[in-house]
Amino acid sequence: MKKLFILAFAMTMAMTASAQITWNAKLGGGLAFCAGMNDEGDTKAKFVGKVGVGIEAPLTANFSLMPSLEFAMKGTKWSIKEYISGYSVDVDETYSPMYLQIPILGAYRLNLNDDWNMTLKIGPYFAYGISGKVEAEASTSGVTASGDVDLFSDLDAKRFDAGVDVGIDFEYHRFVVGLEFERGFVSFAPDDEDINVYNQALYVTVGYKF
Repeated sequence: MKKLFILAFAMTMAMTASAQITWNAKLGGGLAFCAGMNDEGDTKAKFVGKVGVGIEAPLTANFSLMPSLEFAMKGTKWSIKEYISGYSVDVDETYSPMYLQIPILGAYRLNLNDDWNMTLKIGPYFAYGISGKVEAEASTSGVTASGDVDLFSDLDAKRFDAGVDVGIDFEYHRFVVGLEFERGFVSFAPDDEDINVYNQALYVTVGYKF
């Protein structure tokens, strides 16, 4: 695995060594929601954000490679009604994991006119959970209790995530407005739970190319 990583890194450097690399920064906001929690309860989206920096390395006149480093918030809201000792209890939980992630996207740019370009991009992302918590609120018969726990330390959720990132950008000179969708393929549910929970997020982004 180590040799494969070194080979992939060397090939990437060889492809981009003579290319005119440009830097970019972006900020985004949107909605996150998890797949796999709908068998029980009700899953809702929550507002999240992301910020990142990256490079664009042209491979041909239209194709380029776009790796970046991002801080991304994800998660979901989940509600369920449980019956405990004959009482109906409404439970609302908010999952808020935060990740450092590296998307490595291939991009195809179309020139629309003298001022505008459109870029289609797709590729994998790899992420590591650096922080996160679960906020819970339970209510019954007019009595409400709330609290929060650490998602990774207290609940042993998996920190590693990987998936696919698909997006479209519209460029006006050095300014960029985009739409990105991420779908994780690694469940962050603890190993001792019989459930798979996958991150999903849709972001609207604004950026600038240096």
